[in-house]
Amino acid sequence: MDPLASLRHLVQTHPLIDNHAHNLLSRAAATNYAKYPFEQITSEAQGPALRNAPSTLPLQRAAAQLATLYDCPSSDWDCVKAARDQWVERDYQGLIRRCLEGTHSLLLDDLLTDQDIESFEWHDRFAAAPTKRVVRIEVVAARVLSSILPGGYDQSTSSPAVLQTHLEQFRQGFHEKITEATADPAVVGFKSVICYRTGLDVQATDDSDNEILLQSFARTISQGTGSVYRVEDKPLNDWLVRQALNQLQSAKEIDPSSPNKPLQLHTGLGDNDINLILSNPAYLQALVAQYPKVDFVLLHSSYPYTREAGYLACVYPNVYLDLGEVFPMVSRDAQESIIRESLEIVPTTRLLWSTDGHFYPETFWLANKQFRDALEKVIVDYVLHGDHTIEQAKLAVADILFNNSNRLYSLNEKATYNSGLAPAIRTLSSTSSIDALDIFMQNNPDVKYIWLQFIDFTATTRVRMFPVREFAKIVRKQRRIGVCLAVFLMLQDDSVCPVGSTTGQFYMEPDLSSLWLNVGLDSKSATVMSWWRSEEGTELEGCPRTTLHNITSELRVKHGIEVTCGFEIEVILLKCITNPDTNEEDFVPCVSNHSWSQMTRDTRRFVPLLEEIADALESIGINLEQFHAESAPGQFEFVLPPGSPVAAVDTLIKARQVVTNIAEQHGLRATLHPRPHQHAAGSASHAHVSISPATQEESFLAGVLQHYPAMTAFTLSGDASYDRVQSGLWAGSEWIAWGTQNRETPVRKISKGHWEIKSLDGLANMYLAMAAILAAGYLGLQEKQPLTVCDCLYDAAKLSDADRSALGITTQLPKSLSQSLDNLASDKALQDVLGHSLVQNYITVKKAESKKLNAMDAEVRQKWLVERY
Repeated sequence: MDPLASLRHLVQTHPLIDNHAHNLLSRAAATNYAKYPFEQITSEAQGPALRNAPSTLPLQRAAAQLATLYDCPSSDWDCVKAARDQWVERDYQGLIRRCLEGTHSLLLDDLLTDQDIESFEWHDRFAAAPTKRVVRIEVVAARVLSSILPGGYDQSTSSPAVLQTHLEQFRQGFHEKITEATADPAVVGFKSVICYRTGLDVQATDDSDNEILLQSFARTISQGTGSVYRVEDKPLNDWLVRQALNQLQSAKEIDPSSPNKPLQLHTGLGDNDINLILSNPAYLQALVAQYPKVDFVLLHSSYPYTREAGYLACVYPNVYLDLGEVFPMVSRDAQESIIRESLEIVPTTRLLWSTDGHFYPETFWLANKQFRDALEKVIVDYVLHGDHTIEQAKLAVADILFNNSNRLYSLNEKATYNSGLAPAIRTLSSTSSIDALDIFMQNNPDVKYIWLQFIDFTATTRVRMFPVREFAKIVRKQRRIGVCLAVFLMLQDDSVCPVGSTTGQFYMEPDLSSLWLNVGLDSKSATVMSWWRSEEGTELEGCPRTTLHNITSELRVKHGIEVTCGFEIEVILLKCITNPDTNEEDFVPCVSNHSWSQMTRDTRRFVPLLEEIADALESIGINLEQFHAESAPGQFEFVLPPGSPVAAVDTLIKARQVVTNIAEQHGLRATLHPRPHQHAAGSASHAHVSISPATQEESFLAGVLQHYPAMTAFTLSGDASYDRVQSGLWAGSEWIAWGTQNRETPVRKISKGHWEIKSLDGLANMYLAMAAILAAGYLGLQEKQPLTVCDCLYDAAKLSDADRSALGITTQLPKSLSQSLDNLASDKALQDVLGHSLVQNYITVKKAESKKLNAMDAEVRQKWLVERY
């Protein structure tokens, strides 16, 4: 992997510890915009001032990004909110889970409010590690006051002596609550909002004049409403902060090895009731010096006082700067400037990340997305200018996103990402591969063997199996697994094309991010995908996964485009019978009464099997979006969750294997054959492709359409594939076209920047197929190609020549693999992106494969394909 590409990947995927956030709204309150205006996701404004929010750059940027999240065709604010309402109604927890992807741990200040929110423990389901608490000291103080004076303040009995008694009760009660919280393992720190109440100019030492404190206490309780109190009188507020700091410092002096519990302080921007001048963290300098054994966290980038906070974090070893809240509250330029200012003198070991996410899950999603993007730009720029080495930059990223918070709050976590409820934990970070393997084995101690696999040019899965101890040697680079280069020109039966050579080898390098349990078969094993490496350990042209990864990176680096992919698995379940005439096994339909999205008597018999498949997939972190009966006898569809291109194809491969394994346990063959029943529709493997931002969607689509005739060499990669793509079979019909929600065009547009590619099936090496699609889109972007093919609302095969011409539809899909391969051979631009050697070897293999298959009898050929796909 290119070093810069690996750095970018790290920034975008490293698990994060959100060191300061708040509770989410309950589903019932999630769309109560009258009480909780959605515009506040990017604004601290309230009331009438909030009406101006839609005209701000932060909200307009957020709207465009949320449109991609919701799959909304427009970034118009009302449309975005409507799309959000639909998702909340349909699957609120699914929305939350999507918004918190990549979050390893949440540290919640759960005392922001006690109305309309989910409980602290409820949030555990959305992160890999249990949620931790940050205790807000002013709320603790208010609750203590309520317990002392539940009936409110009574002026007739408030003599100095009574007030002194109440103050002592308050002192003792507050001390007890802070002590309890300090001892609570779920509490990892404390927070003060004194910045809001009376400002950060906190008196560093105790006021010896008890009368001043007593008067402040009296004013506080006299301003209470019934039993509800708000502590906002300066002497008392300062005293509360010092009391908390005294207890935290004392705890460290008594037991230096006790878990660290810092004090977070709101600094910088806030609601309109803040005194912006007194929110400058420079006021805290004397307080920081007074309590050297307590760690201070200056929240929210201290914006607009980032440099002042940075100075404190530089010169005091007990000060950390949190980079939260300004994402997504300020513009892109301001965000990048804040990161640069934070890095001016602050050690990267003193910077923390948080979202300040609250109420809406989108506040987490926007903050994480925008911070990762800004951090990537800044950190890569420093590397390009020689300020950081790649390794220094990677360490800085891991520290900011994870390590610093992990250490500061004594969390003792490992950087892992938990896919849903899966017991298999997948490492997505710069932690070493052996650490990733150790984490996996800790969570799956019964695993004894690891299957290391790759997909060759014929879409055949090739597997090597190792005892865990031997696989660990591969991960540690104590041994290498060489594979003969003949694989580049090898067919399914292990024969090698005449031009192939048995000389030379490449090496399989495991990608621990793809490690998953083998389920659906009786085996104590797991499987991992691999990269192909040269003798020197560098990337090897021809590796399908590397090809897809590199094109994805090129789209990000050169055009600022992120790609998301998702797949549909269509399989046909067949039963194997012995032909009494020939004594040979034949595959026949497993049902007769079966049709699309119906639950016939035959179909209902398969419900337990389908649910077993869904449960097995969920157990390894693949949460199906839906599954249902398809049109052909015994045909079913499973819709997989989206992901980045390589990860999405990895998910497709593992999901297919699970479906196959479980079907075999029930005596059935789950085949991906494009059309095993000539009297019925065929099976595809439709891909959903989304680009973000979608501002250049027309050029991307134009490139895809222009290179479609060559792309089909990868997407319709067998002669059998072309039996399926005919008009009337809901397979994209026969002309190269696109149409909004038109299932009889090869490219169905679903929303802005989101398409379904229908010319795909299970014979394809999906890494290469997706690489070809993205390469075609990349060429369209490079050439700023105009989109000359119009939106087609009909089956183009049924239009007249004149009607097709008026829409710019001029090219038919290839009718055979031979035509597609010829188109690929003549498409030099596509070869330049994919690699000439890869394309040449691929063409050679597919021609040899076609020759072998076409020499077979039709029934023998069909059985041969069903056995293998």
